[in-house]
Amino acid sequence: MVGELNQVLELVVPALRDPHPRVRWAGCNALGQMSTDFAGTMQEKYHQIVVPAIIPVLDSPEPRVQAHAAAALVNFCEEAEKAILEPYLDDLLTHLFQLLQSPKRYVQEQALSTIATIADSAEAAFSKYYDTLMPLLFQVLQQENTKELRLLRAKAMECATLIALAVGKGRLGNDAMSLVQLLATIQQGITDPDDPQAQYLMHCWGRMCRVLSQDFLPFLPSVMPPLMELASAKADIQLLDDEEQVEQVQQDEGWELVPLRGKVIGIKTSTLDDKHMAIELLVVYAQVLEGSFAPYVLEVMEKIALPGLAFFFHDPVRVVSAKCVPQLLNSYKKAFGNPSNELQALWRGTVEKLLEVLSAEPAIDTLAEMYQCFYESVEVMGKNCLTQQNMETFMDSATSALEDYKDRVAARAEEREGENQEEGEEESEDMLFAIEDDQTLLSDMNKAFHCIFKNHGVTFLPAWERLHATYEQFLKSQDGTQRQWGLCIMDDVLEFCGEESWKYKDYIVEPLIAGCRDQAPANRQAAAYGIGVAAHKGGQQWSAFFAPAIELLFQVTQFPNARGDDDVYATENACAAIAKVLHYNSASVPNQEQVIAQWIDTLPVVNDEEAAPYAYAYLAQLIDQ
Repeated sequence: MVGELNQVLELVVPALRDPHPRVRWAGCNALGQMSTDFAGTMQEKYHQIVVPAIIPVLDSPEPRVQAHAAAALVNFCEEAEKAILEPYLDDLLTHLFQLLQSPKRYVQEQALSTIATIADSAEAAFSKYYDTLMPLLFQVLQQENTKELRLLRAKAMECATLIALAVGKGRLGNDAMSLVQLLATIQQGITDPDDPQAQYLMHCWGRMCRVLSQDFLPFLPSVMPPLMELASAKADIQLLDDEEQVEQVQQDEGWELVPLRGKVIGIKTSTLDDKHMAIELLVVYAQVLEGSFAPYVLEVMEKIALPGLAFFFHDPVRVVSAKCVPQLLNSYKKAFGNPSNELQALWRGTVEKLLEVLSAEPAIDTLAEMYQCFYESVEVMGKNCLTQQNMETFMDSATSALEDYKDRVAARAEEREGENQEEGEEESEDMLFAIEDDQTLLSDMNKAFHCIFKNHGVTFLPAWERLHATYEQFLKSQDGTQRQWGLCIMDDVLEFCGEESWKYKDYIVEPLIAGCRDQAPANRQAAAYGIGVAAHKGGQQWSAFFAPAIELLFQVTQFPNARGDDDVYATENACAAIAKVLHYNSASVPNQEQVIAQWIDTLPVVNDEEAAPYAYAYLAQLIDQ
C-alpha cells in the first residue's frame, strides 16, 4: 500500500475540513494510524500534506476532535526526524499551548502528551519554547494532589522531564534541581496503589538521571526501593479449569492465555510489563552512574538480573536482564578496578549463570541477546577472564546452537522443495523472519568468538578447534552470509593468534583467495581484512602468500562500482591491506616501486575508520622517505 499513499491521502485529508465533527475525528484517526503503519515514509515524503492538515483541526469547537487531532500528532511526531519537525514547531506549539487552557481536562492531558512527544523528537530545537512552557508545568505539579488531577500531573511530569532531556542540563539551570525535588515531594505523597503518577514517576526519574548524571546520586536512595520492588515481581500465573474462568480472565486486560495439555494457563502480563520497565530503568542507572551505582550492584545482580535471564514467562524480561548484566559488571569495575577481589567475586557467580543460559534459552531471537550479553560481559572483564573449563562449556553451547541452526536450514530447504518453490521466488514472511533471526544469532555468536579470541588469544584455540568442520562447511557454502561468518572467524585466528595461525593455513588460504573474488562485498571486505592482519600479525611464515595476495587485493579495488555504497568498505579494506603488506612484509613484494605507484591510485580511504589509519600511516612513511 506504500505506493498508493498519495491517493489514500487525497481521500483522507479532505475529511479534516468536513463540517461534521465525526468525519473530522475519523480523518484524524486515519492519519494517526497511517503515521504509525507507514512510519518513516509518511514523515519523510508527506509531512507537507499531513502536518498542515492536522494543525487547523486543533482549533475545532469540539473538545473530543481537538484531543484526537493532538493524539494523531503524537503518532506522526514520534517517528519524525528533528529536521522535518523544525519548520512546524512555532505553529504546532502555539496551538497546543492554547489547548492547555481548555476547560476539559482530557484535552489538557492530551496536549501535554503531544508536547512531550514533540520535545522528544525536536531535541535542542525545543529550547526556544522552554521559558513559555516550563513555568506552566511547574504550576501544574505544585497544585494540590487531588484524585481528579493525578493523570494531568503525571502527564505534566512526563512532559517536563522529556523537555529536560531535550534541552539538556545547561539550559535547565536551577530548574533541574527544583524539578527533581518536586518529583521527590510527589513520590512521598503517593499512597494509593492505583495512582497513575507512580508509574510515570519511574520513567521521569530515569530521564532526570540521564540529565543530571552524578548530580542525581542524592535522590537514588528514595528512587531505588519502589523500583527494586517492581523489578523483583514474580509471575502471576493461574491454572484455569473451565470455560467460565477463561471467559472471566479474557474480560480483564493485561492477561495472556496459553493452552497446555488440554488446560489453559493465564499469565498476568501487565505485572511482567512493569517488571520489564523497572529492569530497563536499572540499566539506565547503572549505565549513567557507572561506579557510583556500585552499592546496589550486588543486590540487583543476585536478585534481579541473573534470575531474570531464566525468566521464561516473558521474553522481554530475559532480554532486558541480558542488557543489565554487562552494565552491572562495568559499574563494579569502575568502582573497584580490574583486577579486584570484589569484581572477581561478582564475575565468578555471573559467568556460570551466563554459560548456563546459553544452553537453556529456547527462543532464537532471545538466544542472540544472551550471546550479546556474554560477549559484552567478557569485554568488560578483559584479558584471561575465562578459565579453560569456561571455554569448553561455552563451546558445548555453541556447538549445540550451530547444530540446531543447521537443522533449521535443512528444514527450510525441505519446506521449499515441498512447496515446489522456484529459484528467485519470494519467501513467505514467516520464513524471512526465521532467516533473519538465524542471521542475527550467528552474527552475535561470531562476535562472541571474536571477543574470546581478542581477550584469550591462543588459549582459546584448543576449544575452538571443535568447530573446524562446521566453519569449513560455512566457507564452502552457497549462502553468502555463511561464507562471511567463516571468513570473520579466520580473520580472528589471524589477528589474535599470531604465528600460531600458520597451523591453520590449509583452512585459511583458499577461503581468503575465494573471498577476494566473492560477489558479496561483505565477503571481499572480510577476505581483504584477513590478508591485512596476516601481514601485520601472522608472522614470517605467511610471507610467501603475499605476492599473489597483492594481485587479488588490487582486483578487489577494481570491481565494478568499487566506490559505491555497498562496495566501498571492501575497496578501502583492500587498500589498507596492501599498505599493511608493504609496511610489515615489504621483502615479500616484487616490483615494489610499481606496486606503490599502483597502490596510491586506490586511495582515498574516507569511510572505514579502522582501515584509514593504516593506509595514511603508510602514505606518511612514504612521504618521509
